[in-house]
Order: sequence, then structure tokens, then C-alpha cells
Amino acid sequence: MEEILIKIEDIITRYQSGEYITKDKLIALNRELSTNIYRLTKHNIEAFNDFNTIKYNESTSVAKAEIKAHFEVPELRITRKILEACKNVSISINNELSILKRE
Repeated sequence: MEEILIKIEDIITRYQSGEYITKDKLIALNRELSTNIYRLTKHNIEAFNDFNTIKYNESTSVAKAEIKAHFEVPELRITRKILEACKNVSISINNELSILKRE
């Protein structure tokens, strides 16, 4: 997962720098971001399954089980937040591509 996060960070840094101002370069960047979003989503699903396993195998209250699951599987929240941010960057790239298409 760490390798994927490093790649995503690099993609976003390159996009933010403005070096990808041509249509072809933006398309390549968006493709790269999309494939890494897919790979990170796989980790998110695994974390969600681990979270649910802990939550539903606990014999305590639902609230305590949920707190324990959040503590033992922090990847769930981390991946969810990063996926949301990546989606926003992807939308921004697509908006920029739309503007370039109209020009």
C-alpha cells in the first residue's frame, strides 16, 4: 500500500506543478491516477473486511466493538480519506481536459 501512496503523491505533485499542461500529458496523468485509485481501492476493501470481522466478532457493545475495529484497522479511514482526495484531483484533471478540448 505504501508504494501506491508514494505513486499517488508523485502524480498529484506533478499535476500541481503545472508541468502537465498539454492534453496528452493530462490524459496520461489521469490514467496513471485512475489505476492507482483502483489499486488503493483494493486495500480499502480489505481494510473494510478486516474492520467488519473485528466489529462483528466482538461480544461487547456495538460502540465498543466499533472503537476497537477503528483502533485495529486505521487503514480503513486513511484509505477512505485518500480516495476522496484522489477523486477530487481526478475531477480537476477532467475539468481541465474539458477546457482544453473546447479551446
